Amino acid sequence: MNNRRLATILSIDVVGYSKLMQTDASGLLAALNSVFRSIVKPQVGKANGRIVKLLGDGAIVEFPSAYQALVAAAGIQTLMRDVDPPYKYDNPLFLRIGVHVGDIIDDGNDIFGDGVNIAARLQAEAASGGVLLSSTVADLAGGDLPVKLRREGARSLKNIAKPIETLSIDFSDQSSTQDRERTAQSLTINFCTSSDAQRLAWTSIGDGKPIVKAPNWIGHLEADWRNPGTVSLLESLSRYRRLVYFDSRGNGLSDWEMENISFDLLVDDLEAVFDASGVDRAPIMALSQGGAIACAFAVRAPERVSAIVMLGSYPVGRAARKEKGDRARAEAMQAMMSAGWDEDYPSLRDLYAETIIPGASRELRQLYAKEMRGMISPENLGRYRNVVDSMDVTGLLPEVRVPCLVLHSKGDRMQPVEQGRKMAAGIPNSRFITYDSNNHLLPENDPCWPQLEREIRTFLEAHS
Repeated sequence: MNNRRLATILSIDVVGYSKLMQTDASGLLAALNSVFRSIVKPQVGKANGRIVKLLGDGAIVEFPSAYQALVAAAGIQTLMRDVDPPYKYDNPLFLRIGVHVGDIIDDGNDIFGDGVNIAARLQAEAASGGVLLSSTVADLAGGDLPVKLRREGARSLKNIAKPIETLSIDFSDQSSTQDRERTAQSLTINFCTSSDAQRLAWTSIGDGKPIVKAPNWIGHLEADWRNPGTVSLLESLSRYRRLVYFDSRGNGLSDWEMENISFDLLVDDLEAVFDASGVDRAPIMALSQGGAIACAFAVRAPERVSAIVMLGSYPVGRAARKEKGDRARAEAMQAMMSAGWDEDYPSLRDLYAETIIPGASRELRQLYAKEMRGMISPENLGRYRNVVDSMDVTGLLPEVRVPCLVLHSKGDRMQPVEQGRKMAAGIPNSRFITYDSNNHLLPENDPCWPQLEREIRTFLEAHS
């Protein structure tokens, strides 16, 4: 006789399972067996859950309460983020988890019903390494959860009649938010003069050996500590080094009334900040187009650069690439900047936030988009993009003699991974690492961040 009841269902899936099976089936199965024994089963057991069935690429788990299901889901994904996971495999493994409360039918061997179906659909929509849940789960779990939830909006799920209001578990360190804001407010803002008399705002934070961050995209010395794509990196580097960074010309607290902008002037600006901050020689941290600027400076002044770490960098700007699609997108985006940069939500800034940090919460993306408005004017942004979209440092790369760590997301929507590969291939002493993410810059909730943080720190310790 079928037993119909209400239950909380947790659906687990292994990200990229089919592709991984094609490359190393036995190794993958051994690693997943370790994940199940060491992580999933203990966390489910602690929360009084029942593993209904194991699938080749996941599992269906039943819980007596929404609270217990969320505790188990958070515990599983937290342990999966450990930089030293309890499995042996060449690459990090990631899970997606969906959670829903609904009616199920239990025939004694399996469970069926909307509770199972919707949990599985939510799992398919969850971010890699994330947990996506219905608002019903959040309502029933109560307000004393040991994890923070963030709203992700209504989702139209396949074969589900009505949209489902969704939330996700926020894996960022909540205790650090106020500390970061205090850090932003306590910065000592310094100014130096560029080669063409442009005033550049710079600051430094932390103690130890210096590291200088090259200019990239748009920014603001204080708002960067609220930017989900940069704050985890700034915080990490400043824990064990003296981090020097600055607002590029026309950006943030630097002069907005700039007469000229060119790639060479951007390299001059990096040199000016090296001089003003008293840094004789140091590694450079470079994000996005900052990688090309760092390479040009390393060729110009090799005695001043000990190493370069690049994240999401590219040697050839969109307008200078051979692909017609890239050139057309560059032209379209530049035209849209002057027309739509200052609009209210939804704006071009929201599109950029979605492209740069798609893995951040909707709330954080909207905050980032809002703050972009005060970082740069549409006129300066258009001029800036024209320079970086037209740059090509391919010919300089063989002359870069310092060690380089080139990191790039496989699903980068801002700059394709092929550009990172070209950057690494052109530099004689480089190491290229790709990672399974769609983020151009990494928010701390990206499950790849702990591994990348360790890679960066290990590299910098070896090349100070």
